Amino acid sequence: MAGDAVSTVLSYAGWAFLPRYVTSFLQNIYYRITIRAGEPHPAPSSPRYARHHRRIYIVVVTSYLLYTLYETYHKLRAEGDFYQLLGVLPTSNDRTIKSRFRRLAALHHPDKRQGQQQQQFINNDGDGYVSPDQLFVQLRLAQDTLLDPVKRFAYDRFGQEVVEGSKAKTMSEFLFAGLRALLPQYLGGFVMMMLMNLFWFSAWGRYWRFYTFFALLTLELALLTHQNGTFIPAAHLPPWLSTLLHLDTFYLLPFQTLTLARNASMTLNIFISQLTPPDSSSTSSAKTAAGAGGLTPQTQAQLTQLTHLARANDAEATRLLQLGLAPFKGDKESVGKLRRGMKEGLILGSVRDAPEVKEAVRMVLERRVGVGI
Repeated sequence: MAGDAVSTVLSYAGWAFLPRYVTSFLQNIYYRITIRAGEPHPAPSSPRYARHHRRIYIVVVTSYLLYTLYETYHKLRAEGDFYQLLGVLPTSNDRTIKSRFRRLAALHHPDKRQGQQQQQFINNDGDGYVSPDQLFVQLRLAQDTLLDPVKRFAYDRFGQEVVEGSKAKTMSEFLFAGLRALLPQYLGGFVMMMLMNLFWFSAWGRYWRFYTFFALLTLELALLTHQNGTFIPAAHLPPWLSTLLHLDTFYLLPFQTLTLARNASMTLNIFISQLTPPDSSSTSSAKTAAGAGGLTPQTQAQLTQLTHLARANDAEATRLLQLGLAPFKGDKESVGKLRRGMKEGLILGSVRDAPEVKEAVRMVLERRVGVGI
């Protein structure tokens, strides 16, 4: 259990430095592959570098998100459950459960395995090795839990800890005990999210953070109160497709689905904060500066209107130029003459505007005026 906690902490801590380090590393490799030797790489302050960095960063954090979710799913499947321990499905009846227990008890009874010190077997603690006595106790606990409708109801929704440690006797007692245990978690999580959004997270993506939080709360209440919240894809797919995709024995109990959903919700919040656009902070700073004596909203609106007018004038000038060149369209000889004439006009215009030429013209005019007098 301690190893799992450390692994989870390291997985979340990796979000703080791994994406940026991997992005810089991959960006250097990308430039070495795509840019020929001798050509300069884009400067870190250039828009091209920032654009490439942003795209690679999105790919890296998305890949890390998928890896984190898969790691949680793999750990959950490796820990197993009572159904997997007995080799039955959540849809199996009491007769099938008893039959499987008798068969496994005959194979793993401690009296028949006294000479064996250890054996490898799926364990709810994730240790991977249990003694024959512990294995038999687990098999007995699994059978007793799954044959009791009340304990089976509680196990499917809250896991083994609630079944072993709770003193509840009825379904409603188990349900209210589980809800009372969840209430402080969600209240604390909501307060923490409010504080993080106020002092740490940017305003960008705030809607989706609260959306994932309340979606998780809704999913939790739905699975805990629903009569059958076990996810079995084979029940919704044709038999041949389930066999082809190896989904005929796949299932997720409600507490397994909620474990994945909680991890996904927390990881998505970090993922959204990592995807914050680089200009969002500058935008918020600009708004703060405007409120502290910068550009007023009226001035910003006038500047926006001026920008639109400039763009409209530029478009109108382009259309007039195209209209003036319309008679020469398709006539290569006329286009050539026009091009030569425009070049000569530009050259003559630049010559006339030269200070030396203007000075020479002025001197000639003064001389003519003097001669006339």
